[in-house]
Amino acid sequence: MKPETERAPNDEPQPGDILLFCRARQWNKLITWFTKSPYYHAAIYKGEGWVVEARPRGVVARDLNGPDGDKAFDVIVLPHDRQKCESALRWAQSQIGAPYDKADVAVIVIERLLKTVKLKRADLTRFSCGELIACAFENAGVRLFPDREASEVVPADFVVYLPPEKSRQREQE
Repeated sequence: MKPETERAPNDEPQPGDILLFCRARQWNKLITWFTKSPYYHAAIYKGEGWVVEARPRGVVARDLNGPDGDKAFDVIVLPHDRQKCESALRWAQSQIGAPYDKADVAVIVIERLLKTVKLKRADLTRFSCGELIACAFENAGVRLFPDREASEVVPADFVVYLPPEKSRQREQE
């Protein structure tokens, strides 16, 4: 096995890694169109084929091989120690059952369409998928996006953590 620092995004995910999903269907195609990114969803890997994620039904643990499973994803291997990633996972798991932040999704859409508009977000008890992951890592002591609040994070933002050749490859698919 390779040392942790030599893991590549193509390797099997480890607990605490971030998964970016890229085979959008139905309503998820709007997300890819709106963000101009092939990625429509993000989750944190729990292990043994399970993820913790925020979905319209709330924060859940989900089997990637189950009926909701999308098997087309890229693995983000963060340059932080495994303890921080596992701490982020534990925090995300503690949020299972929290509701989805539908209002925040609407705010993100409005702000991206009307670039001069900045709306206030205050509810940290509801989560969109990107927000859940950003909050999980913030609670582990890692601010993934220092220039924005966790509530503003969308799946497309995580592309900065992929190797350039991977994001280019997905854009061409």
